[in-house]
Amino acid sequence: MLRILDARAVRELLSVSELAAEIGAAFTAGGDGATEFARSSVRTDAGELLLMPAVHSDTLSVKLISLFDNPPELRLPSVQGLVTLFDAATGRPVAVLDATAVTELRTAAVTVCATDLLARPDARVLTVIGAGVQGRGHLEGLAGIRPWDSVRLHSRDPRRARKLAGWARERGLAVEVLESVDAAVRDADVICTVTTSPEPLFEDSAVAREGVHLSAVGAYGATRRELPSRLVARSSLFVESAAAVLREAGDILIPIAEGALPADPPMSALGEVLAGRRPGRRSPGETTLFKSVGVPIEDAFTCDLLYRLALARNAGQSIPFE
Repeated sequence: MLRILDARAVRELLSVSELAAEIGAAFTAGGDGATEFARSSVRTDAGELLLMPAVHSDTLSVKLISLFDNPPELRLPSVQGLVTLFDAATGRPVAVLDATAVTELRTAAVTVCATDLLARPDARVLTVIGAGVQGRGHLEGLAGIRPWDSVRLHSRDPRRARKLAGWARERGLAVEVLESVDAAVRDADVICTVTTSPEPLFEDSAVAREGVHLSAVGAYGATRRELPSRLVARSSLFVESAAAVLREAGDILIPIAEGALPADPPMSALGEVLAGRRPGRRSPGETTLFKSVGVPIEDAFTCDLLYRLALARNAGQSIPFE
């Protein structure tokens, strides 16, 4: 039997916070990502299709995901796709999952894990920039890691920001929508960017000089970035995989090209920090930056957990597949 887990089943089986509490195991098992298979891509005039294979435990996963900047009138997400799971011992296909929901879930969970690890314990002001699917997942997950005095939300589309803030308030999270990005980041202790912006969202001068933690999650690809070079250069850098960042993260590659960072800047992998081989935040005044690119082991870990939960709870739909 082949088990089908659509977006609703994925979200009902596992929350961002629940996955964030578990996903560190993927990094401590996989180190800095050197043992992962490289992902490949197919580009068209309209977008890009990524193929991302990985193995975790008894499961081999292959995620096929499309990244298309679709016009708003189509009402389609920019990230769409499927994950196919195989039994790693026999090669038998066992499940198909909605990759959009899996990506939303695991991306937010990794950010929550990194933020809880790196933000100051006394952080009290949270800013999220971006009101799409990832904005929702990140608000949900980050809400519980600190006793926030203020949660701010900014989007280039104020209507979407107000809608997301209303969703958050229905779940007990008071969110203030700010139309000025500078006002949103001013004096923030934690700043999380989840946009598709091709250029910096704000200037370095808008962000406090000391003690801030930043998570740059959006802006996929070597030519897009959310953060200014000066801010990146004055931050301690933390990543899922240094090799992946140096292949495809514009937030790091563009400052390198501009000379703001060295060609091989010092970066600490989350797995090394979680395992105690590298320090995390070293002082209250340090500015820390987690640059997320998304690596296949995150999908493999998440899908393996979702599949086991689905079997235990008889969730999703099972169809004959011989």
